[in-house]
Order: sequence, then structure tokens, then C-alpha cells
Amino acid sequence: MDIFAGAGGLGDGFEAYGRGQEESGPFTVSLSAEMDPHAVDTLRTRAFYRSFSAPDVPRSYYDYAAGRRAVPWTEDTEQVWRQASNRACQLKLGDKADDRTLDERIRQIAAGAERRNLPWVLVGGPPCQAFSLVGRARNRGNRAYVPEADDRFYLYEHYLKILSRHRPAAFVLENVKGMLSTKIDGHTLFEEIFESLHRPGGRSGPRYRIVPVVQSGRQDGDWQPKDFLVRSERLGMPQTRHRVILLGIRDDIPNHIKPLMELDSAPTVGEMIFGLPELRSGSTDTPISSWSSFAPKLLAECSRIARPFDRETAKHLRLMSSIAGLGDDPGTGGPWIAGRVAGKLPTHLAQFIRDPRLHGVIQHEARSHMKSDLMRYAFAAAFAQIHDRSPKGAKEFPEELHPEHKSWGAPNRFVDRFKVQRANWPSSTVTSHLAKDGHYFIHPDPLQVRSLTVREAARLQTFPDNYIFEGKAGAQRKQVGNAVPPWLGHQIAGVIHQALK
Repeated sequence: MDIFAGAGGLGDGFEAYGRGQEESGPFTVSLSAEMDPHAVDTLRTRAFYRSFSAPDVPRSYYDYAAGRRAVPWTEDTEQVWRQASNRACQLKLGDKADDRTLDERIRQIAAGAERRNLPWVLVGGPPCQAFSLVGRARNRGNRAYVPEADDRFYLYEHYLKILSRHRPAAFVLENVKGMLSTKIDGHTLFEEIFESLHRPGGRSGPRYRIVPVVQSGRQDGDWQPKDFLVRSERLGMPQTRHRVILLGIRDDIPNHIKPLMELDSAPTVGEMIFGLPELRSGSTDTPISSWSSFAPKLLAECSRIARPFDRETAKHLRLMSSIAGLGDDPGTGGPWIAGRVAGKLPTHLAQFIRDPRLHGVIQHEARSHMKSDLMRYAFAAAFAQIHDRSPKGAKEFPEELHPEHKSWGAPNRFVDRFKVQRANWPSSTVTSHLAKDGHYFIHPDPLQVRSLTVREAARLQTFPDNYIFEGKAGAQRKQVGNAVPPWLGHQIAGVIHQALK
């Protein structure tokens, strides 16, 4: 059961574990609870997909993904849709009525599992805005902000109540690394949560052994807070996403956890997204009647501006301008692009992400930007190709490309404002800021002059290509940015399965 489920990345990773072409895996998401309505719609659509083995997913699902149908089910599969929809609930934890509803749903499902002698697992990540380093920095600027009065600090208590009342065999609690250093009333929040999870409900509650997901080299009981920090790029993911993950096994289950081993290398941005169709941005303030005319002029102008500032980047931009007008207009993409998807994904992710029945790409559409931002994107992407890093704020942008922002030139401000996701490295952390302006997620190809699409961000998060995010583009980006990478969930599922089976 997945609470604070978001778009369902953690739960989907569990369902994907051990799932073959013809059979289901050992885990089924029986309940997802989430308060965002768009994410709930996403959870329902995905629950419908997961109701079938891979070859039996109905054609109607793929027609829906391609925009050829208004709904993913037909008359023949409507009952399956209703059952799948019932597994995803729009609930806000902390609301008394919703808390009662969730408690009753969990009680029913847990009782059914107990009758069948099946262990069940609670997973989830309480919303992390109050714990995140960025959120705390923002809150410090608000004189009226009182941490002890912020309800978001205490959402984990709902998690504790579920553990206490319903005693799952295991649990997974995920949150941002800022949890390790957050303090309330002078106490470290992580230590308080860690101790509470050992004995949720106090003396009368269940007891859990809490262990790190990743091998630390320390003995059981000697864990340090940093042992619970999981670095995604060291577990085969194309992203430097660092999260705290607490894994608990009920004390009466004698089996030991075998933690994951870190890897020496990680997939890169280029490996994950360069096989997708090339696109280009649209412009919000300058009509583009011909990309073959517009792009060379934009890159040449950018080269002229850069020449007295950075000759190597300017030279590279001049080269890009000479080839920008060649070939057909790539277009800005769309909700569906038919055709075969090229490129070769990393071996361990290829089968997990690709779907040979999809025959196209969903939700791969570039957003439009002001021409001035397109100039900054072009400069930043070319700079990154020359210097193997993004330009750092005002000091490394030509003055003509400085945005009209009163704090732009202040020391140590906006140093990552225009961040390129370099092709030969894992991406930076994909966040919900993706929904706002895209400046932190610039495509590495200067010829495409754009930010990442929903599908590209989803690939960096290791979502399968057939994963449909519901809602408008902004809601889709927010869901992708807030999600737990499914490939991480897949690996955690393997750790727990070995202990429970």
C-alpha cells in the first residue's frame, strides 16, 4: 500500500519487480493514496495498465496514449477499469474524514492479506517541502514562519499511526536528504523519526528493525544517519538524486536484509534521451515562420554576443549556426509522435523502460520560451559542450544575455539559474520546478534550443515509456519532478522480497 503516492513511481517499481512477459510479479499495489487530483488520475490509469500481463494490455490503452480514444478502456474492460480505479484514492492525510477512510481501507485490505497468509508492505514519502534545503532557505526569509507550526513537519506521524494500527510486515519511508539536518525545538528531526519508527505506538505497538537500503560497512545497530542516504547515480540511475530511505522489517520476521551494493558508474543524460525525436522550442514573443531561417540567425546573434566574452563558445555557436538551417523543421513535438524510437538505452534499463507495443512517443512536446531565454539556452548549451559545465550566473553570461532581474548580479545568486543537463553525465535532481520555467533543465544540444520535455524528464526518472501522466503539461511536469524513480522502487522491492519470501 502506497501513501503520499504522487504519480506512483515507488509503487510501480514494486509492481514491476519479478514481472515477466506472461506473469505478474510478487507485489501488487492494492491501494494508493494521494491528494493531488491529477496524480490520482495518473494512478488510476496506471493501475488499469498493471491489471494485465504485458502481452494482454488491451489495444485501447495504447490508442488512449496516442490520443485516438477518450478513455483507456472499452465495454469489455470497463469492469477492470472500475476495479483499478478503486485502488487509487484521492485523500488528504490530516483531514479527519479522509484519515478515517484511509484507515478503513487499509484495515480491510490488511485483513484480507492476513486471511491468505500474505505479508504486506507500506511504502510512501510524506511531502518534503518543509524538510528540503531549498524550502528551508525560503522559509528563513519569511519572518512570520514558525517551524513548529508547520503541519508538513508532522505528516510522518500519519505514517506512524498506520504502522501502529495495522502492523505491516515491512515498510519503506522516503524523503529528501534535508531531513537529516532539520531541527525542531533543538532536536534533530531524523533522530526523532528514526526512534519512533522502531516502536510505533509505544509499548503496545509493533517493533521494527530499521536498516539501510545500501550497504554501509557498519554493523547492525551502529548505523549513522548518513548510512540511510541513497545516491541514485550509484544504483544505476541517470540522475544525481539523493534521498533518505528508511527500510523497516517487523521484529518477529527473522530473515535478514541483504542491502544493495553501489555501482561505479551511472547512465548518462545522452544515453537516456538522445534516441527520442529531436525537437525545437517555440517562441512566445517572436513568430517563427521558418525554423531554417530563425535558428541560424539566433545562433549567429548569440555567437556575436559571446565573442568578446568567451571566444571558444562563440566559435562553437558560429559552427552551430552554419548547420542549424539544414534539414527539415523538427517541430515542437506533441502529446503523441508516431514511429519507431531510435537509440540504445543502458542494458539494465532497456527492457524496464521500452515497450515494443507502443509504436511511438507520448508526452514529448517542447514548451515555448521568450526569444531572450532561447538565446540564453543556446549560449548555456554551447558553453557546456566546450567547458563541460553550465555557466555560473552573471559572471559567466555575457551582459547582453543577463535577464532583467534586480538580484541577478548579486554575489552567489542564481548561479544555477540556467542549468544544462550535460549529455555525458547523469542529470541533476529532477524536481517539481520543472513545471515552472525549465531554466534548470536545458537540453544539452544547442541546435534544439529548449528545455526538457515531460518524456525526457520521465526517462531520467526511469519511468517506462508507456507511463501516462494525466493532466495538462504543467501538472505532468510536477508529477514527474515529485516522483520516486521506479527503478529505485524496483531495487528496493527486490531487497524486501528476499527478506519476506
